[in-house]
Amino acid sequence: MSGSWRCPVAEQVVGPQHDVGAEQYVVGSMMLSPAAVWEVLDGLVPSDFYVPKHEVIVTAAARLAHQNQPIDPITLMDELGRAGELSKAGGVEYLHVLQGAPTTAANVGYYVDIVKDRALRRRLQSAGLRVAQMGQSTEGDAFELADQARTEVEAVAAGARVDVHAVGSTIDALIDRLDEKPEYVPTPWPSLDKLIGGLAAGNLIIVGARPGEGKTIVGLQCATRLAHEGLVAFISLEMGEDELQIRLIAQYGEVHMKSLRNRSLNEEQWGRVKIARQRFQEAPIYIGDDISTLTQIRSFVRSVARKGKLAGVVIDYLQLIEGGGKENRQQDVAEFSRGLKKLAKQLQVPVIALSQLSRPPQGRTSRTPQLTDLRESGAIEQDADVVLLLSYDRAKKPGDLEVVVAKNRHGEMGTVVLDWQGQFARLRDKTWDPFGSTQLDI
Repeated sequence: MSGSWRCPVAEQVVGPQHDVGAEQYVVGSMMLSPAAVWEVLDGLVPSDFYVPKHEVIVTAAARLAHQNQPIDPITLMDELGRAGELSKAGGVEYLHVLQGAPTTAANVGYYVDIVKDRALRRRLQSAGLRVAQMGQSTEGDAFELADQARTEVEAVAAGARVDVHAVGSTIDALIDRLDEKPEYVPTPWPSLDKLIGGLAAGNLIIVGARPGEGKTIVGLQCATRLAHEGLVAFISLEMGEDELQIRLIAQYGEVHMKSLRNRSLNEEQWGRVKIARQRFQEAPIYIGDDISTLTQIRSFVRSVARKGKLAGVVIDYLQLIEGGGKENRQQDVAEFSRGLKKLAKQLQVPVIALSQLSRPPQGRTSRTPQLTDLRESGAIEQDADVVLLLSYDRAKKPGDLEVVVAKNRHGEMGTVVLDWQGQFARLRDKTWDPFGSTQLDI
């Protein structure tokens, strides 16, 4: 087909890219064929129409279609009249003009594609204008503006294509992959891997604990294990880079935390510090400790990803992310957890988000944490693929840290007990073999 049909009474609308004739053909086809109605509604949304009256008419037609009502000038006139929008739609005369526009609805798919194409081009024009305005502005943080600009363009791209295929068309590819090993990065603790498999690409893993009960230790040890596979973005909203580096030296140099903090190192400990320094000097772990918003987190992670293969992300911790002015803190935290899950899926890496747990309610006899203890949002539980809840009873079991697998979307739940070595800011597997394990290597 060489070009789009033109209605003899088509209006000349000047502005961004659009095709009035194609829009009129599409709207008119909805009055000719029930099949055309759903082809239009499946391929377009009302805002895809440039002419305002077409958007109003298609919105009314969608309401009728979902009520299993016929669509013609009479039913549309009634629906638009009850909504007080008949004049906005051009009146009864224009409805009849549209009905007579196409002689057949057979080619409606072709014109749907034209309308969609023009809508995407308009959105790209609008996004480009907003990006240009950001560049001219002297207000705001440049890196945050750059991330917003990227989001503007990505939002247009996301709406450009919808992959539609029958399930049978991809099943052979799945079967071919069944003999491959799952894409898990092992944690530093084999006993935990027996339950969760490891750290899976695209997964949001929540590690919840009360203050001082090991969540930063878990985050750092997972980061160093992920560093075997590629670059790691570690976002610390609680501790500065110096404090994190002290913990890393303690972990991998086996230097007592107290000696490092008090600056009271003996000769042997200095030797261990030098060994730890050699291990970490080339470690591909990038620490962001001056970040406060979800936008900044996304920008930092993408900046790290541009340096090479990204292996994972760790955030310490979720409730310290600054909100976007929602009515309450629960809405903010829900937005953060959804945003982090989306980031994991987009980048196809594990995202480990540490989370504060609330104190157990009065009357609970067990100290073991539960999913309801996740502070400020039940949405965290919903968005997470894996939830690990830590429990350390310094008084009764000073050598044990319990890791409760409280949620595991693709595997088992249960409890693992790890060896707490607080003096070295690390955890070890109870079954750790000093001659066969490589869990301390960088």
